[in-house]
Amino acid sequence: MKKLDAIFFLARSGTDCRFDDLRLAEKNEIPYYIVPNCLSKAAVDARNSDYLKKHEREIFIAVGSYEWQKGFDFVLKAYARSSACNKVTLHFFGQKKTHFHKILVELSKKLGINSNYVVFHENISGDELLEQYKRSRLILLGSHTECQPLVLIDATATGTPFIARSTGCISEMKGGISVKRWQDMSEKINLLDKNDAIWENLSNKGLRSSHQEYSPDNVSRELIKSIEIVYKNEHKHEKLPS
Repeated sequence: MKKLDAIFFLARSGTDCRFDDLRLAEKNEIPYYIVPNCLSKAAVDARNSDYLKKHEREIFIAVGSYEWQKGFDFVLKAYARSSACNKVTLHFFGQKKTHFHKILVELSKKLGINSNYVVFHENISGDELLEQYKRSRLILLGSHTECQPLVLIDATATGTPFIARSTGCISEMKGGISVKRWQDMSEKINLLDKNDAIWENLSNKGLRSSHQEYSPDNVSRELIKSIEIVYKNEHKHEKLPS
């Protein structure tokens, strides 16, 4: 690490070992720069469209893949205990359905979730997926490990608040709430489903961050600026290439 000119990180802090390298860089006085992920092109396009108000949004969504690491079972348990269970439809969006999808279907039955209120989709992405973000009252994320999830960054572009398991730098992200247990997620679902003011506040914070720190233009400028600083420090007597 000491041989590096600089290190780039997605965020300044986090809740697990993913940020041990950042703390090590600080300890060894190695220059580092914070450059976050940015919105996808589909999210940028969605950001420029009209937003639905909370009462116009009729579903919850969870986005990831049908693998245990993405914690869809965490989300199912939280939803089943919430007051929204069998009232607001929960939609899962993943890539190709796997054996774990079958486990989720069986779990939903055991938890007493009516089959009309849980839907499992596959191979939906891009603009089509962002349309579902727009319709969603909440996005729920139960991943066991993440750093700075793109699905939550894209959610900010549609003003969709998130409730997510606290991992990586999720607790530092604007526009949602991080939790440690599925029971906590259930409580936060109840809170945001009932309290319009808190929902609106999180929605607005997310929208602002989509125009600021997660904007592709702003992220690109920050990355170029940081690279130029590193280059100048290493080539103080040379001109930057045009």
